[in-house]
Amino acid sequence: MSGDLAVQCSKLIEWLLARRVIPEDYTKLLAAVQVRVAEAQKEQITDEASRKLILQHEEVHFLAAKKIYEAIQRSPEGQAKSLLGSHTHPGAAKWKAVMDAYRKRHLGWASAARFLIQNVSYELTALTKQASACERQVHDCVARQVELDRQEANAKARYRELLNDLGIEGFDVRSELRLRAKQDLCLLSEQVIDLLRRAGQDTASKYQVFAEHAAERPLPEVLPLFRALSTAELPSMEALEEQVPGFRELRLQKGQSLDADANVHEVPAAKGLEVEAAGTDGIDWGITCEGGGESGGSGGINWDFEVEKEVATIEPEGVSAGIDWGAVSFEGCEIAEVQGDAAADEAILADAAARDLLAREVAEALAFLVERCGDLALGGAACEEYGPKVQQSLAEVEALRDLMSQLEGLLSARRTQRLVLLVSSKRYLERTAQRVEISKMQCGKPASRRAALEKVKADQMAEAGRSRTETQQLLTAIKEVKEDLEAELTAHFKSSVRILNTST
Repeated sequence: MSGDLAVQCSKLIEWLLARRVIPEDYTKLLAAVQVRVAEAQKEQITDEASRKLILQHEEVHFLAAKKIYEAIQRSPEGQAKSLLGSHTHPGAAKWKAVMDAYRKRHLGWASAARFLIQNVSYELTALTKQASACERQVHDCVARQVELDRQEANAKARYRELLNDLGIEGFDVRSELRLRAKQDLCLLSEQVIDLLRRAGQDTASKYQVFAEHAAERPLPEVLPLFRALSTAELPSMEALEEQVPGFRELRLQKGQSLDADANVHEVPAAKGLEVEAAGTDGIDWGITCEGGGESGGSGGINWDFEVEKEVATIEPEGVSAGIDWGAVSFEGCEIAEVQGDAAADEAILADAAARDLLAREVAEALAFLVERCGDLALGGAACEEYGPKVQQSLAEVEALRDLMSQLEGLLSARRTQRLVLLVSSKRYLERTAQRVEISKMQCGKPASRRAALEKVKADQMAEAGRSRTETQQLLTAIKEVKEDLEAELTAHFKSSVRILNTST
């Protein structure tokens, strides 16, 4: 051998054409060879090894045809020959014709060179890029799953914080909110009443003296609601309407009067209907008729039922009045919740009028105490003019001021506003419940997204594995074709030929 010949894989066809070892029209000749390959593939081969080789190669290049023919030669079908040495089996004969066509004018070298160029330059690169892309997507899915884990932990923490803030468990949100709001509002009302009882009467009396001194005449009782709620026994809302001037009108403006509440439960008289008391019970139902007349008459309303003149009195066991309550239908009637049995201290904060009026009086009393502390802090000269009834030390007045500050803070606190709205506003209750439900739903979203990412990750990992497997198979095929072609070219040129850049 005169020396080594190195050939770039991508330049292999040009190198063969330059040395005129393959014809210029090799593409047309290879197309004709593929026709013979198609005819050979149609023939039935009983040898299992040969059949597997044929099925493995969709496009039969030179080396594949060589392997198939060698396998057929070893089979009984390929060993059956005529006296002239030709194959008697049609399948073996046609594959022999394919090999002869590839050997003629070195078309097999052109076929092998095309196989190397196509797979090294395109197929191998495409498979490598596809596998890398799939692996990047798997890495992205893992990173996004980690982020979703963090989001889920944050969402669950926010949900638990919201439940703790609202003081509920989250099983039946609306019922728990109503019950918790009533309980907390009752406790808050007890705190308010306790502060009023500790400082209310003393503060009101001092403020009364100051107001009369400033006006230089006797005045009506100042801070009336403040005084009424400071007593040892808390009055009812009806008593407060009688004791506190303007309180009833304020409740009427806000639609919370006791009479207005009572009217909700009254059954309005049906116009045009008169029902007389029947039986011995003498029950007056309070239903009158305008226009008189019988049922279905021109002056009344046809209620589509008949009134029998004879009324039988039925007295169930254990009921002396003789009223058949099972025959009474409440369909279509709206029954409002009656809070008559509720604690009076809870009603104070639940009632908008009482809450607003109390907040104004507390602010007024606090302003007086702040100014009084300022007067006393000057040395006591300004305090004597109010008379002996308001002669107190600075520490005592500051104590009253601090109690009033606590009371004002309770009344104006955001927690108080939320409790009042939960008890009194159906819209706010629904919005709060929806807020809890949305927060709970946010806890489940990362899990569903993570499951979807897990499926994508599994698919991409499987695709990357298939691409890597195909890459290894293709590299093995490229290596075999390269070694076979190098051996034939070395034998032809009597010089060592090496094909470069085949990624093997």
